[in-house]
Amino acid sequence: MKIDFSYNKREINSVEGYILKGAFYRCNYIRFKSLYRNPAAGTENVELYSFEPKKPTNTSVMLLHGLGSRNIKFLLWMGTHLASAGIHCSIPVLPGNYTRVEHNSVSGRSFLFPKLEVMFRFWQHAVIDILASIDLLEQKGVWKQNNCAMGYCLGGMLLSIVASIDKRVNQLIFMTTGGHLPKIIHESPATAFARRLFKDGLNDIHYLNDKDRLYETYSRQINKVREMSLLEIMTGETTHPLFKIDPLSYAHLLDKSRVTFIDALFDETLPLGSRTSLYKEMKGATRYIMPMTHVSWLPFERFLAQYILFKVNITDKWSLKQVTKKLKIDMDSFFNG
Repeated sequence: MKIDFSYNKREINSVEGYILKGAFYRCNYIRFKSLYRNPAAGTENVELYSFEPKKPTNTSVMLLHGLGSRNIKFLLWMGTHLASAGIHCSIPVLPGNYTRVEHNSVSGRSFLFPKLEVMFRFWQHAVIDILASIDLLEQKGVWKQNNCAMGYCLGGMLLSIVASIDKRVNQLIFMTTGGHLPKIIHESPATAFARRLFKDGLNDIHYLNDKDRLYETYSRQINKVREMSLLEIMTGETTHPLFKIDPLSYAHLLDKSRVTFIDALFDETLPLGSRTSLYKEMKGATRYIMPMTHVSWLPFERFLAQYILFKVNITDKWSLKQVTKKLKIDMDSFFNG
């Protein structure tokens, strides 16, 4: 079973308009037709929030959200702060999430729905939408060489694939993310629905429902995957197909000197084995272990914004205290006013 992250690059026609203006930035809502050839109904249009500083900038950041909808609102709020600090910040909405949920589904479910044809469809679609979003930002002249991408949970998993395919992403930040999809499917609270489906009789020809066999296969084949090229990972038939969308498979292809791995000590969503497995594959990357849960960092995302400023060498604005004080934006006024 192969996976294909290729797409037909072309000039992108978009519909856009400013939906929010602050003292130091404007937020441009952009929509364009996905370049993925087989989108599920309801996911056909890419949605991109583009936070543009009013003064010219030579720095750009992309934030990739996690499963579901709630975390997206926090990242949009962080976009206002980064743009106010002089960085162009873009936040694409991934297919199957938030305002792009496919018909007859719920936000985020299809990325971990325990049938490979469903998962492959959405992982392919998301990777292509992220790459096409960078294409559009380049086309508009706002994707700069000095750039950083931050992926939270699912966003980090997708970022590992995107950065392996496309070298236009400079600095990489993986925020409370993990790998080893068998552990996520069989141990994460977020995938309890998948285990219920197994109990109800849902089977997959690739034995996703057989925990012990799946774990044993991963343990036996991971060394081989570590030696594979990008093409071999995507097209190979000698390893379990789940490896094709697993961040573990792509970690060895990344430049670790450009990677920061931020782990949550009390993460209750991603199993410890999932997080430690991915970090082991990223040996050589900068790692921070924070005393927080999977989601408790969200209200304190200003500190993450500070670190992003540091990674893109805006050291004179290391503290966002003054910007935050001037903005005086709260969540209610951002989303309801």
